[in-house]
Amino acid sequence: MRTRNKFLLTAVGVAAVCTASFAGVALAADPKDTVTAPYAQAAVSVNKAETMTHKTATVESVTKASEGRYCVKLSSHIAASRSVPVATLDFSANLEREIFVQPGSANCPANSVLVLTGTDGTAKFQPFHLGLP
Repeated sequence: MRTRNKFLLTAVGVAAVCTASFAGVALAADPKDTVTAPYAQAAVSVNKAETMTHKTATVESVTKASEGRYCVKLSSHIAASRSVPVATLDFSANLEREIFVQPGSANCPANSVLVLTGTDGTAKFQPFHLGLP
């Protein structure tokens, strides 16, 4: 009898942990927005026309600070300064280009990630993707 009760309590505990884990993942991407990124806190794509083509609900805006410098403003429940952003150039970018990111940059509004794109050390726009795992 005791073994059966322990087994039942263990099964209930595992079910509760699994439910909590999946509930946390569901908050990352809102199906009303243009992209589903279930394992990302935030994600955005910016095309050659310098417009957002895809984003999760946790990305509020992308603004051009200056040539090749873009501020990606995040929702208030994601701390940009404590994030580890990952950025890559889009396939349509020119060859031999570079991209850099700086979370919590003073050059952007509060709770933003600065994305820098360029050519040979000179700031110049290139299409990119940004994700916060």
